[in-house]
Amino acid sequence: MPAARGLEDVLTRRAAAAAASLLVAVSLAGCGGASHSISAKDLNRLVLTRQQVGRPFASFDTGPQTQLDNQGTPRANPTRDGREGGWIARYHRSGSTGTKGPLVVESRVDVFKSPGGATKDLAAYGQMFDASPGASRRQLTPNVGDSALGVTFLQPGPQPLRFYRIAWRYRNATASVTAEGFAGKLDLGQALALARKQQRLLART
Repeated sequence: MPAARGLEDVLTRRAAAAAASLLVAVSLAGCGGASHSISAKDLNRLVLTRQQVGRPFASFDTGPQTQLDNQGTPRANPTRDGREGGWIARYHRSGSTGTKGPLVVESRVDVFKSPGGATKDLAAYGQMFDASPGASRRQLTPNVGDSALGVTFLQPGPQPLRFYRIAWRYRNATASVTAEGFAGKLDLGQALALARKQQRLLART
């Protein structure tokens, strides 16, 4: 009997250890592979497509980012903070002052060697947003990716334009969406919906 109890104790401890190991594995899987890096090879798949922004839109600029895309900003250096590359896609559609939603959409992504580089790049976005032109500027705190920030402002004129700019970090990448439409016809929810569509592309890598 003592031997049987000893064997039973050993089997119980082994079962407990196996269960603990399984729990750890499941917990790590639930983190979505947080240590997994986004590859610069995937850049062209990490910006919004024409199908995602909607059928009325047409593409007018898609491809690797150039120096002109960031000229005169804190993000102008193409090798800043271990940056490995970037991609941009721009879309537009025709419309009138009564058209609801964005008329122009811009989607960007930049990949860095480490999350630290992406964190610094997001801070550079913040500097840009602080200096945004226009009237009624307001800072935003959107819930996208690992950390995010944004700004909205109005471009005065006979037909004032509303801009929403949202930037965020996810792992070792930064992404941003800019939505432009007529004042009173474009809101934060519409801009956030686009940003979250792009975030789902990042999360699938």
